[in-house]
Amino acid sequence: MSKGEPAAGRAARLALRERMAAEIPDFMIAHIDRVVAEAEPLARRHGADVERTLLAAQGHDLLRALTDAEWLARAEARRLALLPVERARPVLLHGPLGALELAERFGVDDALVLHAIHWHTTGDPAFGPEAWAMFVADKIEPAKLARRPELQRVIDLAEESLEAAALAYLELEADRSEREGFELHPHAIETREALVAAVQQA
Repeated sequence: MSKGEPAAGRAARLALRERMAAEIPDFMIAHIDRVVAEAEPLARRHGADVERTLLAAQGHDLLRALTDAEWLARAEARRLALLPVERARPVLLHGPLGALELAERFGVDDALVLHAIHWHTTGDPAFGPEAWAMFVADKIEPAKLARRPELQRVIDLAEESLEAAALAYLELEADRSEREGFELHPHAIETREALVAAVQQA
């Protein structure tokens, strides 16, 4: 059993992993496994509930491997009100849609876990340590760090503060959006502003 993760929680997470593995590509399961591995020490270091953190990490990318057309089709079938940025970048929908499907098809009923998954791309001002640990772990897992060495700053900050680490990531994304010409989700901007205030007060 992983240190800090109750046996029952580990069994539930591994059962979810097995069910997910039956319908998502191997490369995505490998990414999720790396995120779970990164999330556990972050959760323990910052006093988060390890079981809930790792369940969120396990479920966060259930629908990440879909195509733009598939994300849009699923959102429209649910009659979700989509922002222009979500229509332009449908990948932003994989968290909200994934949270819905985890609740409906996989029996995940923990509101904290589902909220963390819903907003794991943008972050959310209401996140607690479990959600932030999963969020940061998703951004710093080794394959992403290998592609983007600048993420080392996020890793370094996460030693002391998950909020500071998350803010550093969102600032990197803001810089990247200017360089590459894509629009940030308004919720990411709101989250970054909330984190600026929170980090300054810490």
